[in-house]
Amino acid sequence: MKYLIILLTYISISIAADGKIGGVTYFNYTNAEEKSAFNFQRQYFSYGVNVSDDVSFKVVFDVGPTNKGDVVYLNNEGVPENISEDTRLVAFLKKAQIDYRTSYGKISMGLIGMNTYNIQEKNWGYRFIEKSAMDKYKFSSTADLGVGFSRTLVNQLKMSLQVVNGEGYKNPQSDKYHKIAFNSTYGEHNLVKNSGFNAGVVYTTEQTDDKPNSMASLFGGFAGMGLRLGGQFNMLKKDGIESQIISVSSNYSMTDKLDAFVRYDMFDPNTDRIDEEKDNSTYLIAGIQLSCGNGLLVAPNIRMESYEDDSDSATEYKINFQFKF
Repeated sequence: MKYLIILLTYISISIAADGKIGGVTYFNYTNAEEKSAFNFQRQYFSYGVNVSDDVSFKVVFDVGPTNKGDVVYLNNEGVPENISEDTRLVAFLKKAQIDYRTSYGKISMGLIGMNTYNIQEKNWGYRFIEKSAMDKYKFSSTADLGVGFSRTLVNQLKMSLQVVNGEGYKNPQSDKYHKIAFNSTYGEHNLVKNSGFNAGVVYTTEQTDDKPNSMASLFGGFAGMGLRLGGQFNMLKKDGIESQIISVSSNYSMTDKLDAFVRYDMFDPNTDRIDEEKDNSTYLIAGIQLSCGNGLLVAPNIRMESYEDDSDSATEYKINFQFKF
């Protein structure tokens, strides 16, 4: 209830301050071996305002599943009787970012969007269908509390440096250490809207009581002649375990309203494993996106996840929807 009151307060302020209200809704229909259902994914509400020529502010509320596991129902004697998936929706603050533009660059502070995955996500271009690889496999949080500095150095070479708590936007700071995140990108940052190419590197490090955790990403993309390509290699070292992701994607615009896409991920959760247990997996997603106009996108697609061990592969048929206002 308190989040609804805060949201309504921001809406009232935006009307008075001539700010901009926006929102986007993700939902889907899934048909798999064990279930067939309509699912709500996310609802974002955003409000942004330019306080002056140099200062701007943006706040984003996120409504989504709790992601806290299963719900256990007890009988009258306090004994677990039924267990079901936790499908409850909660609202929380995802971003409350202040940007201050100076002649030296842009300073961001507050609950800010991380600089680790944004360009890779646009190279992929279909967030409402599937998260970017780094976000899907939890290599980086999407937002965190801290400060950041970004600057265009020469031509299209941009640098970004952030110091944040490291726990992400859903958790409070739990220790005395902070995460440092560096991004350097050359080229076009938004290949969904513009033609061109990009290439870049991301590196993060966070000290712990033992060994520091670190993440490195190399990525690149191209858009032109109706084609968009993206690729990335990500490596995470956390708690002494090294994980890797290789992700490649391709999109082709067949008409102004119809696109075809395919993406292939290879995920290794422990590159140091030398025993006979195999833990690698691959993830393939392919489909089409239809633009219906007025902010509505519809994307029928198929997903296949395969495992290196003897586990059965999983196949899902989905229709993803996005409505943006």
